[in-house]
Amino acid sequence: MKKLVSILSSSILSIFISTPNIFAIDAEYVPKLYFRAEKSDNYKTYEDGNVVIFRSELESNNNMVKASVYIDDESLSCWYVSPKWKCESEYAKLENLIDPLPMSDDAPNIAYAYAEKNDEGEFTHVRHGTIISTDTRYNTMAFTCQVTSYMDRSAMKPYGDKSDSYPLTSFDINFASDSPSDDYIVYFLTKPEDYDDQRTSDVAMRTDEGSIVKQPETKSITITVTDKKFGDITGDGKVDSNDASAILVAYSKSSTGLDHGLTNEEFRCGDSDLNCLLTSSDASNILSYYSYLSTTDDPINLTKYMNQK
Repeated sequence: MKKLVSILSSSILSIFISTPNIFAIDAEYVPKLYFRAEKSDNYKTYEDGNVVIFRSELESNNNMVKASVYIDDESLSCWYVSPKWKCESEYAKLENLIDPLPMSDDAPNIAYAYAEKNDEGEFTHVRHGTIISTDTRYNTMAFTCQVTSYMDRSAMKPYGDKSDSYPLTSFDINFASDSPSDDYIVYFLTKPEDYDDQRTSDVAMRTDEGSIVKQPETKSITITVTDKKFGDITGDGKVDSNDASAILVAYSKSSTGLDHGLTNEEFRCGDSDLNCLLTSSDASNILSYYSYLSTTDDPINLTKYMNQK
């Protein structure tokens, strides 16, 4: 049997916490949980970690974003990590949660944040295990990775150089074909929302005050679904000098400390280099693409044009 335990009950947590130890980690420190979307031709991932699906550019009816959960823990002191996350929208279904240590012997183990290898270099799970769950009623998911050995209760070691060199787990955000243009947020649960005793995201850490259960810092991910064209800030169905002018106006405002005046959807349309800034470089890219459109009878979209630059 590949797994040794199920999700820790509160009583088991109490046993671990009461174990006397001397640790060097500051008890005030907390790690951070965050999402990162995989690269794909079906959507754009921006430097801030958020995503835009431009449905006008989809070559198939594939409105799915593949995302992963990461933990950034400089202290490397966690022996129990349990993120829970949710999307409130009925149009964005959380599906296909991956267990890196599957129960089935037919499914291979996967390199993940706390993967272990034996002396032969094979993935193993002697000292800790994982648990996954999906609740389709509330559109939530949960992942738990924990030390299971009573002989060695030290913190889990990262598989890579850092705790977030590899994800904890991965999942899909599947959008309905009729999903409205909107911002869809997937976020970590930090308080019960659907029922009183709902579990929330937490970690157990080895600290200089012993083993402490804490709520980590969290960062959500926003997926913007839009029918606008990439580059078409004005929404008139064209990418032209008017869009470049809109970028320059927004850039002028933000460079003087004012709000740029654009919606998130408009801003993402104009951010041609995906760096979460609107600058004269974006305006130049739009003008260059506009010039290109006037020289061809079979134009490619702005995404493909930018990829060729």
